[in-house]
Amino acid sequence: MTDISSLDPQTLATQMAGYDIQASQSAATKQQSSLTTQSNNLSKLKTALTTFRSSLTSLNSSTQGMLANSATLTPSTVATVSTTSQANRGTYSLTVSQLASAQQTAYTSLSDDKVKQATGSLTLAIKDKSITIDMGKLNSLADFADAVNQATDNPGVTASLVKTDGKVQLMLSSDESGVGNALTLTTSQLDSQTAAALNQGVEISAAKDAKVSIGSLAFSSSSNKLDSLIEGVTINLQTVTTADTPLTLTVGTDTSGTQKNLQSFIDAYNSLRSVLDTQGSASGGNDGLVSSLNTELNSVIRGTANGFDMTRFGITSDKDGKLTLNSETLKTQLGKNPQSINQFFNSQGLLSTIDKSMNNYLSTSHGVLQSRQEVLDRQQTDITDRQTKITTRYNDAYNRYLTQFTKLKSAMQDMNNTLSSLLG
Repeated sequence: MTDISSLDPQTLATQMAGYDIQASQSAATKQQSSLTTQSNNLSKLKTALTTFRSSLTSLNSSTQGMLANSATLTPSTVATVSTTSQANRGTYSLTVSQLASAQQTAYTSLSDDKVKQATGSLTLAIKDKSITIDMGKLNSLADFADAVNQATDNPGVTASLVKTDGKVQLMLSSDESGVGNALTLTTSQLDSQTAAALNQGVEISAAKDAKVSIGSLAFSSSSNKLDSLIEGVTINLQTVTTADTPLTLTVGTDTSGTQKNLQSFIDAYNSLRSVLDTQGSASGGNDGLVSSLNTELNSVIRGTANGFDMTRFGITSDKDGKLTLNSETLKTQLGKNPQSINQFFNSQGLLSTIDKSMNNYLSTSHGVLQSRQEVLDRQQTDITDRQTKITTRYNDAYNRYLTQFTKLKSAMQDMNNTLSSLLG
């Protein structure tokens, strides 16, 4: 009598179905592994390129470049100063005879009672913008302030309430300084009592322009922030100069700051090269991209812009393509022509050329990486479809084998029962 108790149709069906799809499953697994590696490496490459490109943004903005400048003021109490990369070296002597100020007027004769009794309308205007306040709808100075401050078409005026000696007073202030931002009130549409109170305002501060001169050249500004007087220099006035003591502004090259900027570029470039070095293998799937990037970057880095190349500023490339900086060479070049570093790197120089190169790879509409990702996505779809078919094939085989082995086990059980009855 044959022992069939160990015969398990499910185990046998699983084994046989596995044999049926073994070759297909092995190929699909291998392809999935390769595709996963390629996708991961492409993601790393995209991150590296994006990081590199972003690190250059602050070095190539409309106001900041590779060159760092410094500025000093004497006496330092008159103003503060900041510079951009566009500032040129030089010393300037400035006389500040007047600061800019905003108009501020207090209306001591206007009270809550007068506002409550007021009729007609008041127009407040700055330049060509104005608002009209319906005084008949107001019951207090607080209502008046809210009507002004909350107006959607407010021309640039702020109403505030000031309490002095137990009395609340209204104050109107222009938001911006300068003669051109003076506030005008039109009271002709008001009742006589309210009009009289508003026409008797006490001027706290007059609208004035800042007045500055450099030698015989005189300038005026509605603001105490002077950002167009000297290219690349912003001066924030704090007080006027005293007689025979002009404000002396000295603009110079910040060599250490410039070197720091240049080193940050070199570090960013070398970090990118390190990633490219780890990506340049056929097994990684990005060998073609890396080869193209290496060729393009080498060409750009070793190129010229506005008559300069990177060696002029002490930058050289070693055998592995990594950049190094000679600070003495940089210092010498900055001493001779500080703006030359901006001419090479900024405007339409090296950084713009690199940015355009990066865009060829990173553009979401036509970039090389996007195209490569689309290919990988299609391959992933194909593998997923193939895996679905393999799974279906496995399930069909499993069910078929399970039926066959179940019938076989049943037949053997019947045969054993027959033999047992015959043999007694």
